[in-house]
Amino acid sequence: MSNVHKYLTRYAEPEARECLATTWSESWEQVLVIPAYGESPAVLENLSQYRKTLLILVLNHPDTDTSSEANDALREHLSTLTEQQRIRDANASLRQLPEENHVLAVERPAPLPAKEGVGLARKIGCDIALALHARGHVRGDWIHCSDADAKLPPDYFEATKTAKTGAALTYPFTHLPPIDPRERAAIALYERYLQSYVDGLRQAGSPYAFHTIGSCIAVNFAAYAQVRGFPRRAAGEDFYLLNKIAKQGPLITPRCTPISLSARLSQRVPFGTGPALTTLLSQESLTDIRYFYDPRCFKALAAVLSYVENYGSPGTQKDDFEKALRDHAEAFIALERLGLAEFLAHAKKQCSDRDAFVKQFHQWLDGFKTLKLIHALTQHWPKVTAPG
Repeated sequence: MSNVHKYLTRYAEPEARECLATTWSESWEQVLVIPAYGESPAVLENLSQYRKTLLILVLNHPDTDTSSEANDALREHLSTLTEQQRIRDANASLRQLPEENHVLAVERPAPLPAKEGVGLARKIGCDIALALHARGHVRGDWIHCSDADAKLPPDYFEATKTAKTGAALTYPFTHLPPIDPRERAAIALYERYLQSYVDGLRQAGSPYAFHTIGSCIAVNFAAYAQVRGFPRRAAGEDFYLLNKIAKQGPLITPRCTPISLSARLSQRVPFGTGPALTTLLSQESLTDIRYFYDPRCFKALAAVLSYVENYGSPGTQKDDFEKALRDHAEAFIALERLGLAEFLAHAKKQCSDRDAFVKQFHQWLDGFKTLKLIHALTQHWPKVTAPG
């Protein structure tokens, strides 16, 4: 049984299994999945520049919002489009768009659990995309994921043609500058923060040096099935998905026009662009805010990774780490708290050679643990006003 078939039969959302069993008359070159909660019909404008593209639009609202009226405008607009096919058991309707494009609108009768939120909405759409690909109705190898307020460039889908070996793509992006000068300064500061963190990880030699923004992701179908799809989370679903996929293969940033993202204020999720902007704008001044990780945090991470890459082996002991990191004792203490001893005991039993040890170490000190390590180091080196 292939990983894709296993995923679809055991772990996919019910809508995907219904779509898998449906007879389809159309096929598409590529597929794009977008969750929609309180969005306008403008979300469909993204497709006008492409041909033979399927947009899977997952209308949703959380169970904390007892009314589904937020999606009324979008529903009304969809009803004006010619319906080509209805999949009743999946609560889905396939409607025609210009340029041989289609939108498959999906909406569960009941609201989504607030704790599962956008992660579940993305999973429903991506699971359907996987089912259609398995049936041969989507020819490309990628599930593209974005958001309703993102503006995609003309060369968006072309970028995948240069990324044959990747497990996922993380597209370049830029935020549309707000009209308000202070909001514009805040989003510029936030972009610098995001880039400085990725740059710090890259300079340290971390394999997890990539952006994790749900609007800017494309995932290889096989890799998506291998990691069992999007996690059902109300926030951070993009981070956790890419953290798992990075262990399956390389993540590539394609060379293409950046995606334009909205810099709108929002409190729908506990972290991300909207809450970050709200927090920044609550500060008296943006010029002297300590917002960036001290460069010494990344130098300590670099010392850890350099030791592992050059000297790590199945026989490595905790004392070896302590000696190697004598100039970065803070990093050693943080590693201990993250479970270094348990990892070394596991590696001694499971790793046959040095290469296996290095691979297992990167599996253990993944993107999530790396973030926890950097956070722990800020106790010794507090954040600074400018990136290093």
